[in-house]
Amino acid sequence: MPCRYTAAKFPDRVQYVTNTHTRDGFLLRGAEMTRLETFVDAAFAFAVTLLVIGGGDTIPASYDEFLLAMQRVPAFALCFGTVAFFWYAHNTWSRRYGLEDGRSTFLSLVLIFVVLVFVYPLMAIYSGAFLFLPGVTTESAFNYASVEDFRDVLIVFGLGYSSLSSVIALLNWHALSVADDIGLSPTERFDTVTTIQFWLASTLIPLGSIVVALFAQGVWLAAAGCFYGVFGIAIPLIKHRRERKREEFSP
Repeated sequence: MPCRYTAAKFPDRVQYVTNTHTRDGFLLRGAEMTRLETFVDAAFAFAVTLLVIGGGDTIPASYDEFLLAMQRVPAFALCFGTVAFFWYAHNTWSRRYGLEDGRSTFLSLVLIFVVLVFVYPLMAIYSGAFLFLPGVTTESAFNYASVEDFRDVLIVFGLGYSSLSSVIALLNWHALSVADDIGLSPTERFDTVTTIQFWLASTLIPLGSIVVALFAQGVWLAAAGCFYGVFGIAIPLIKHRRERKREEFSP
C-alpha cells in the first residue's frame, strides 16, 4: 500500500511513496527518477564529454600521439572524479527527499550551469598540476604564461568549487525547511543538518584559498593551492563531532 502525504507548502501536489526501502537511515522518497533528475544526469554526462574534448577530440593516429593522450589520463581522472563527486551529491539528495518543486528546480539548474562552466578551470588546474611531473610534456598539459595566469585560474576554480558546494548545501537546506511536509524523521533531520555542515565547509575552504591567492606573491602562491589540504582536517573533525553527537541523539 503506497504511503501518501500531502505537502502543505505545495497544496497542488500529492506525492506517493511506493518504495519503503531505506539507505543510510533515509527513506528513499525519490526512488523513481524525475524529469529534473534525468536532465541533471544528462548535463553532468555532457560536462564529462567536455572534459574529454578539452584534452583532444581526435583519436591518436600515431604512437607519439598515443603517448600524448595517455599523459592526459591522470588529469582527466581527477576531473572525472570531481564532477562525479558533485553528481553523486545531487543524486543522493534526489533519492532522500524526492523534491521537484520550484526551488529545487531552480537550484538544480544553477548547479548544471556552474558545472558546465566549471569544467574549464577544472581541467586547467589539474592538467597544469601534472606539468611538474617528470615525463609530462607541455603539449599534454595546460600551460601558464605567468604566475598571474595561475592565480586567475586558481581563483576561478575556487569560485566554481565553492558555488557548486553552496548549491548542494542549499538543496539540503531546502529539504530541511520542508521537513514536516515530506515527513522527515528526527534522525533524518539530524543527518540532513550534518550534510549541510559538510557542504558549508566545502563552500568556505575554497574561499579561503581565494583569499590566499589574492595576497600571495611569487612562489608563495602555491600556498593557495595547498590550502585545500584543510579539507583533510575540517571534514574529519565535523564527521567525528557529529557522530559523537548522534550517539547521544535520541529521536
